[in-house]
Amino acid sequence: MLIKKILRNTFIGGCMAVCFSGCIKKDPESNIAQVLLVPLSPDAPAIDFSIKNTLFATTVNYSTTAGTIRYTLPYYTIEPTAATKVAYNFTGRTDAVASLSKDMGDGQVFSTFLIDSFKRAKAVIVNDDLDEPTAGKVKLRFFHFSPNAPAVDVVVQGTNTKIFSNRSFNDQFTNNSLESFIEVDPGNYVFLFNLASNGATAYTTTSQTLLPDRIYTLAARGFVGGAGAQGLGAWLYPNKP
Repeated sequence: MLIKKILRNTFIGGCMAVCFSGCIKKDPESNIAQVLLVPLSPDAPAIDFSIKNTLFATTVNYSTTAGTIRYTLPYYTIEPTAATKVAYNFTGRTDAVASLSKDMGDGQVFSTFLIDSFKRAKAVIVNDDLDEPTAGKVKLRFFHFSPNAPAVDVVVQGTNTKIFSNRSFNDQFTNNSLESFIEVDPGNYVFLFNLASNGATAYTTTSQTLLPDRIYTLAARGFVGGAGAQGLGAWLYPNKP
């Protein structure tokens, strides 16, 4: 009888364990989008960054480094929704220096920028295509975010090749094809921002190493005639380091 009782209890316990493990409902895989913040308004004060009224970063300043900078802040992961509100707020306050709304879908990646002078500050957003480049190649794109600079060509020093032509301030806002990446060979690059009107060099970047199988965004920033860090310069970000 004792053996039968033990076997009976073992059988019931085993059935309960099978039922319990088989009846657990797993959470569905979460949908995510990723969003980058970039404060590129040269004379704006420190800002807080929020998505859907949730604070993600606080007291973020325009870089105090003159010339060419490499950006290192991370993408933030969110649950994607329609009309997702992104805001660059005055630090410690809920009122925005500039904001925007964007439909965001699962798996999408975006960069947002605070651009223009502080009095005219605006937020813009671009789609980030982070698909792998061709093996051994580099994906690169360019944005013109210097508020008072004329249209520029981006030329690789030592060549006459215009890798980006006749780019004007915030032109990707009205032509989203300018959000796209091109492919270049890996290596060390010095980029010239040449005036599209006459070819004169407005700015020369420091040497930048672009590694194979990586993705980068280059941008013009600062004011023509600005002092120090607010002067015309460049911004480089490894979207896929």
